[in-house]
Amino acid sequence: MDKTCSIVQDLLPLYEEDMLREETKKFVDGHLAQCAACRAELDALKTDVKPAPVSAQPLRDLKRQLRRKKLAAVLLAVTLALTLATAGFAYLTAPQYLPYSETEWAISRSPSALADDGSAADGLSDLSGAESISVSLLVPVSGAEVTNTQDPNSGKTIYFITAWRTPLDTWRGAFDKTGGAPNTHSANDRTQREADALQGVLAKAESARTLFTLDAANCTAVCYSQNNGQDDVLLCGSMNGGIISLPRLALGYYVLLSLALLITLGIAFFVCRRKKTGKALGYLALVPASYLAGHLLVKGFTTTSYQMQRDFSLIILAAALIYAAVMLAINLWRQKREKV
Repeated sequence: MDKTCSIVQDLLPLYEEDMLREETKKFVDGHLAQCAACRAELDALKTDVKPAPVSAQPLRDLKRQLRRKKLAAVLLAVTLALTLATAGFAYLTAPQYLPYSETEWAISRSPSALADDGSAADGLSDLSGAESISVSLLVPVSGAEVTNTQDPNSGKTIYFITAWRTPLDTWRGAFDKTGGAPNTHSANDRTQREADALQGVLAKAESARTLFTLDAANCTAVCYSQNNGQDDVLLCGSMNGGIISLPRLALGYYVLLSLALLITLGIAFFVCRRKKTGKALGYLALVPASYLAGHLLVKGFTTTSYQMQRDFSLIILAAALIYAAVMLAINLWRQKREKV
């Protein structure tokens, strides 16, 4: 190939697109009329070359990755919101046990007791002959429960009643004092004051809440558990000595077990972090760590509980949400790192 053919073939793409000056175009035309090789090269340029089909798979992969990242971010936000909601629910519904000094009780037995002369008697110190006991609480509460145990000396049943209020009900004003509004028009009017007092007493009586009707056939005593480290108060019946209701200690054992597992798995993860098992050990170490965080959200630094089932269930729920949030955060961080 001489130099003229080389120059012409370099100009052929521009010639084909009609992008040459008139003088240059005449030069190329004259050469093509004489050179078969350059004409063949021009014919090859005129042949339609179908572009290779562009695969849509990379776009689909990118779209799937963006959708996955968006879903993980939404789930992380929802999980964090549920975690905070669980902590708020645990605080707002935490029982605050009432001391006996803040309670008023109305207790009756059936059938009524009779004195030696046949007249009606109190009958609340000796429950013999009673078939049932009705216990009414004259102050509003959020909840109450009754438990029982056997007297080790007599083998008879001792009932324990507890009552509590919650921060949520207190905040809602559920325990505001009932009764007539204070008289602002005639403060010295004795008749009005007596009417207001009577209205308050009637309203208070209407709000009396019967908590339990207890089987007294084999009952020796009914006590009120204050759940504050003080002795339980005897409401009716009799018993020898005093009783103190103590909280459950199992949550403290679970905290110690979680700490031991966290330390053990943390050391194992540090030793095996460069091996294949290191990743699995890291995920396992997050389990006790999440439980400890859940306990901190629900109970704070307290490890005792009078409501073991409630507190443990909330701790497990909070721990599961925290673990899910951490896993989602790790997933998002890895996606961001791979993009970088």
